[in-house]
Amino acid sequence: MHVPRGLFLIAFGMLVLLACDSQEKKAREEPLLPAETFNWCIIPLTFQPPPATWERQKHNEGGLRGVWFTHSGSVGERIYVSEYYKVGERSLHARRRLPYTLDEVVKETRFSTAGWPFPPDSFVVEVMLPDTIAGMPAYRLDFTLNTPKQSLVGREYYFLKKDHLFEASFLGLPVNMPLFDRVVETITFQRPGDP
Repeated sequence: MHVPRGLFLIAFGMLVLLACDSQEKKAREEPLLPAETFNWCIIPLTFQPPPATWERQKHNEGGLRGVWFTHSGSVGERIYVSEYYKVGERSLHARRRLPYTLDEVVKETRFSTAGWPFPPDSFVVEVMLPDTIAGMPAYRLDFTLNTPKQSLVGREYYFLKKDHLFEASFLGLPVNMPLFDRVVETITFQRPGDP
């Protein structure tokens, strides 16, 4: 039986849309892992990691120390939550009477196109906007990376707790951004079970 090419393309397009809807639903509804407390510095940070399909690795590069999650079988999508430890160390050694402000230190770890294996014009970087993480002031920066093979979206949050600068970051397909935002919404500085 011969199926007209136009009918085949319509059916294929519908399958792709159904697959995208399924991925979006999964990113919005798949349960996160139970909350864990991470002790990279003297300020413990607690959050619910992404599902087990995101492989966990220790993250310690570029002045950031924390945890990195890479999506299995993906295009290299990643989520990380880390501390920019140089700010906390400097605060301990400086014995400042006044705490740092987020505005004073955010530029030290803020997103830059330098060091990426893509030309700077591959990026579309949005304006950094005020936000809130764990009830504290934060900044959010969104960007798009256009590679020869595909476009990826990125989002970075910067937040400060007791002179320790933290960063939560995502790079991947737009369909998985809601999952990252769900992880970020669980960030707190209380251990599970604390009052």
